[in-house]
Amino acid sequence: MSLEEKFPAYGGRGPSDFRLGIALGVIATTFMVLRIYVRLRVNKFGTTALLLSLLAWFFTMLTQVFGLLAVLHGLGNHITIIMKVGQLHNFLLFTWITVFFFNLAIPTGKVAVAAFLIEMNGQGNPKIRKSLVAVAVLNIVLNIPQILLVWFQCSPVDALWDPLRQSDCDHRKSVYYTYFVGGVAAISDFYLAIVPIQMLLPLRIDRKLKWGLGFLMGCGVFAGVAAIVRTWAAKFILTEDSSYGVGSLFLWGEVEEWIVLITMSIPPVWPLFRPFTSKFIKSNHTRSQQRYNYQYGNNYNSKGPYSTTAVGDQSPGFPPANFPLLSSLRPSPYPLQKTRRLLLPQKPDLVYRMSARLVT
Repeated sequence: MSLEEKFPAYGGRGPSDFRLGIALGVIATTFMVLRIYVRLRVNKFGTTALLLSLLAWFFTMLTQVFGLLAVLHGLGNHITIIMKVGQLHNFLLFTWITVFFFNLAIPTGKVAVAAFLIEMNGQGNPKIRKSLVAVAVLNIVLNIPQILLVWFQCSPVDALWDPLRQSDCDHRKSVYYTYFVGGVAAISDFYLAIVPIQMLLPLRIDRKLKWGLGFLMGCGVFAGVAAIVRTWAAKFILTEDSSYGVGSLFLWGEVEEWIVLITMSIPPVWPLFRPFTSKFIKSNHTRSQQRYNYQYGNNYNSKGPYSTTAVGDQSPGFPPANFPLLSSLRPSPYPLQKTRRLLLPQKPDLVYRMSARLVT
C-alpha cells in the first residue's frame, strides 16, 4: 500500500518535503556520529560545542519527525483536500508542534556554531570572540518570544488545532515577529559562515586546501539563503490555502536546520579526512621549511610535516599554533639585541617569526 493510499491527505508539495528532509537528516546524522567518534577517539577539542550540537540535532530531529507526520496528514497539500478526507485536526496539531520544535532548533543550532567558533578561535582574536558571544545571546533572547507566541495565538490554546474554532485564533503577531527574527537568523548565518574563512586566511597551508576548506566551512551562507526564503514563506500562514503554502515554509526551514548542522560538523571531523590531503600538506611544508631554514639557519629542528589532526586536546584539526609559518605573531621570550636596522632575537632557533621593527 502506497503512502497516498494509506494517508489520503498526503500529496501536493508534501512528497518533496518528505524526501528532502530524510536525505538531509541522514547526512547530518552521519556527521554527528563522526563528530562523536572524533571526540572520543581522536582529540578532546570542542566538548561544549559538541553537546550543544547534539541538543540542536535532537530538536531538529523532533522537528523533522513531527514535520513528516504533518506532511502525511496534509502539510503541503491543498486545504480543500485535507478537509475532504477529514484530516484537518491532525494537520493542525502536527504542524504547530513542528513549528514549536523548529523555533527551538534554529537558535540552538546557531548557538552551537558560535560555541565551536569561540573554542576554535581561543584567545586569538578578542573581537571575534565577543561578536560570536553577541550572536549567540541575540538569537536566544529574540527567539524566546517566538517560542511562546505559538501557544498564545488562540484563546483557549487548544483552539489552535481545533478546526471548528479557528476564528478564535490570530496568527498575525506571530507572523510579523517571524519576519523580524527570520531576518536576524539570516544575518547570523551569513556572519557565522564568514568567520571560519577569516580564521583560515592566516594559516600557511596549501592554497587549494585552504580554498576547499573555506568553501565547505562557508556553506553556511546557504542556510542564510534558506532563512530568507522561509521567512518570506511565513506569509502563507495568513492565506486561505495555508496548508499548501506552508509546505514551502517547511521545506526551506528543514534546509536551514540541517545545513547548519552539516556545515558546523565539517571542521570537527576534518582529522578523518586528513589522509586525503596529506600530499598537499607535505609538499607545502617542505617548500616553507626550506625558506625558513634559509632565513634563520638550520637550528630549527623540524619534526616532519605538520599535521592537520588535533595537537593534544587544544586543536580543532588545523596546524598547531606554534608552527613557525603562522602569521599570528607572539612576543619573543628572549631578550632583544639592537642592530642598525632591526631588532632580532638572540636565539636563532625560535619557532616563530619576529616582526622586524625599524629603530632610530
